[in-house]
Amino acid sequence: MKKYNQIIPAGETVFVGIDLHRLSWHITVICSGEVIFSGAHPPEPDKLLNFLKRYQPNRIEAVYEAGYFGFSLYELLNGSGVQCTVTPPTLLLEYGNHVKTDRRDSHKLAYLLSKRMLKAVWIPGPELCAHRQALRRRQQLMGDRVRVQQRIKSELCFFGLSIANPRGPWTESFFNRLKEIVFDNSYMKLSFISLLNEYEYLNHLIEQQTQLLKELAASEPYVERVRLLRSVPGIGLISAMFLLLELGDITRFTRAEQLAAYVGLTPSQYSSGENVRMGRITRCGKSELRAILTEAAWTAIKKDSELREVYENLKFRRGAKKAIVAVARRLLLRCRRVLLDGTRPIACRSQPDC
Repeated sequence: MKKYNQIIPAGETVFVGIDLHRLSWHITVICSGEVIFSGAHPPEPDKLLNFLKRYQPNRIEAVYEAGYFGFSLYELLNGSGVQCTVTPPTLLLEYGNHVKTDRRDSHKLAYLLSKRMLKAVWIPGPELCAHRQALRRRQQLMGDRVRVQQRIKSELCFFGLSIANPRGPWTESFFNRLKEIVFDNSYMKLSFISLLNEYEYLNHLIEQQTQLLKELAASEPYVERVRLLRSVPGIGLISAMFLLLELGDITRFTRAEQLAAYVGLTPSQYSSGENVRMGRITRCGKSELRAILTEAAWTAIKKDSELREVYENLKFRRGAKKAIVAVARRLLLRCRRVLLDGTRPIACRSQPDC
């Protein structure tokens, strides 16, 4: 641990960079452009507050990276009079620098904060964070079910058993055929049954979590907005809740392009001099939300003639995959307009970014 015992001038702002890890935190304190403290600290929020008291009554600003530790430390620091910022880690990458330590990371955070060069992530409220878990737990359970399905199929393949797999979700009749498979060895039979039981149990948990999500959608904060979103072709209850819970306050996106960029449905660009080349979508944000919008776009082109025409035109020039991604972007922006206006959607052929 390194300590720099210097007198802090009255009225100066103290900038604190916190590099968080499970076993220890590293803290760097900068004031007037000088490092006045740099060292490891126990990973306990209460001890961190006691540590920061030494720099009062000066104004204290702190920053840490978004990720594993969520926003509980942010709420604790702000509630204690410390102005806290949570910054996205993807914007702190240094290309060409092959030395990365906790000390350097915390120093970089404090330095960039003092120079006002950091961006802050949007912080959802405690209620929204709690409601998100209903959606995210369902996604986790569905991922677990896919992994169990893969284990079942790989086990059948390993023992040379061939059975026609249905495309998409497993049907009840297909699962009953799996139950009818007979193994000569009792140990093998019991082991395979345990896999099938795990699959059935996950199905039960997913149904419970889906019902919980439906109850949340029918509650006062969401029922009207869900009704508006479901009036958009292709948007169902699950996709509507995805948009509401993962995006939060839609008014924070002042322009349609900001929302598209946040979700990752904006094309990347590689330009130099006179050469301008547009690449694939940036894929920023949550991949689950893009997957839901893409799935909704396939349904939307069957119900909406305008979106179908957009898809067919782009499919002819750029291919089906790029065409459906473009439709997903339009669908997202249409949902934004519906939420902002509070009315059912109106076809706007001349305004693709409505």
